[in-house]
Amino acid sequence: MRLITTVIAGLLVIGAGAFFLLRDTTYTLKFSETDLRAQLEDRLPFSEDYLFIFNVTLENPRVDLIEGSDRIAGGLDTVVNVKLGDEPLPISGAIDLSGGLRYAPEEGAFYLTDPRIETVRLAGVPDRHANRANSALSLALAEFYRERPIYILSDDDMRQRAARLVLRDIEVKNEVLHVELGMAPKAD
Repeated sequence: MRLITTVIAGLLVIGAGAFFLLRDTTYTLKFSETDLRAQLEDRLPFSEDYLFIFNVTLENPRVDLIEGSDRIAGGLDTVVNVKLGDEPLPISGAIDLSGGLRYAPEEGAFYLTDPRIETVRLAGVPDRHANRANSALSLALAEFYRERPIYILSDDDMRQRAARLVLRDIEVKNEVLHVELGMAPKAD
């Protein structure tokens, strides 16, 4: 019993010492547009029904990292099938969007937050359905990005596995997303 207590006390001391030594340690991970696009491609295509008459399919992601920003821009190709009568009317187009970034340390995953549609290009949408089609696209984007991370840290990469900490800072430099993670939030 005494041996077990000594081992537990020793582990607690080692753990506390490691925490104090590493609490100011930060890890900067770098992700290119290609890295982000590749992970998004693994989660696509995405297809769902909205507002009873629209089936929205999202595919072919694009990523555009904006210099000096903490937001990610990009886009997706889309097919909106409008269910009018017996024949669905497929409408192809593209969506350009931007969003912030949220980190979920327990998953080691980055999610797009507050996806904002910048432009929508849908060929041949009747005027009477344009607002509802845009609403369906907004719902599809919000659902897709809420449930699917844009990047998941690799369990095979020791540095990425160790970095499952707290998000401290995000910035785009030279078209590369720099994500700083650490033990505690960045002091302002």
